[in-house]
Amino acid sequence: MDTFEALACSGQRKEILQILSDSPKSIKEISELTGMSAPLISKHLKKLSELGFVDKDGTRYALTDKGYFMYLALEKFRKIAEILDKEPEFWESHDFSGIPDEFKLRIDEIGDYRILKSGKDEVLKHFRVFSSIYTESEVVRVASAVFFPSHPKMFEEISSKADVEVVIPLKALNTLRNEYRKELEQYLANGGRIYVNDDVRLTVIVTEKALCMGFFLRNGKYDTESGLLSLDESAIRWGFELYGYFRKNAVPIED
Repeated sequence: MDTFEALACSGQRKEILQILSDSPKSIKEISELTGMSAPLISKHLKKLSELGFVDKDGTRYALTDKGYFMYLALEKFRKIAEILDKEPEFWESHDFSGIPDEFKLRIDEIGDYRILKSGKDEVLKHFRVFSSIYTESEVVRVASAVFFPSHPKMFEEISSKADVEVVIPLKALNTLRNEYRKELEQYLANGGRIYVNDDVRLTVIVTEKALCMGFFLRNGKYDTESGLLSLDESAIRWGFELYGYFRKNAVPIED
């Protein structure tokens, strides 16, 4: 039995690691905190000791550095599971391949998020919530695979009073140049910046106030009826770093 299997198949061992992460404890103390019997605890502690996760000091057991690493990894797993379990239908019905793996591993950082739903007769209603946030922000960063006709005029106005950057695919840029040249020119004149990256396969709008996200459905269509919103500081930091990921490999344009 390898390390992962030894812990993944035993919630009780994970519970013991969590308890010992705070401070060394005796079998009696562990029993009082968990309700497990002393013989069962001893059995688990023996296995944890064999794995190198626990050391015994007198009558007390403490986590080794290796054990603390594993505790942190399990905590990370627990937090990610809580994020996914909060809105299971949303996470099952959408395509999240546009989120790089390194950011998937930090998805717990989106914190106490909400899923805003527009309803079939209120398409893009949730974008009114999003727009109310970034029209009142001082810093706006957008990476979007989808072109919304309302955005050129909106971002022209926002760029006159805020620091705005947008990363979009070449196809969206060509639409701007062909159909919204006036708005594009004014946006750039206001100091707004545009970058091209064809690897963007989601929508992320992040400001100093909030993280707003939209995704494609698993059937390949963009979901115009729901979006993710988080006001947590950790989510905003995660969002700016995700935007930076797309911005790093993008090509600046001038018009």
